Amino acid sequence: MEKQLIEFINTLDMTFKEIQQEAGAGISRLTIHQYQYINAVYELGNPTITEIAKKLNITKASVTTGVNKLVDLGYLLKTRSSDDKRVLHVSLTESSGQLIQAKLAALKEYGQFIEASLSETEARQFKKILTKLVNLFKQA
Repeated sequence: MEKQLIEFINTLDMTFKEIQQEAGAGISRLTIHQYQYINAVYELGNPTITEIAKKLNITKASVTTGVNKLVDLGYLLKTRSSDDKRVLHVSLTESSGQLIQAKLAALKEYGQFIEASLSETEARQFKKILTKLVNLFKQA
């Protein structure tokens, strides 16, 4: 089971990177942590540094350093809150937006491939198993 799981995850990872490179999304230039920051900003939508830190369960200092690097690379923008000038909001740039769109396209392609490869019964079972595993990981 462990061998198949590792092979499955590695295959998904490699094809995901290939799809994103084909889309010109620039994923190969980013670390996993940088990609996680971009994804958190996408999921939270214009968050503060504190909100990103809470989502990723890391310190605000680490988020600040990571966000600043991604601003320098052109993947994120920082803007001051109009309500409280001490608060910075983080948003995606066109480059990071393209990265997210490539991710969503890759995930859709994965789903279609898996669905086409399985019978209806297998697809239902697979969905049930994935749901169970995701819930267990969230609780861990």
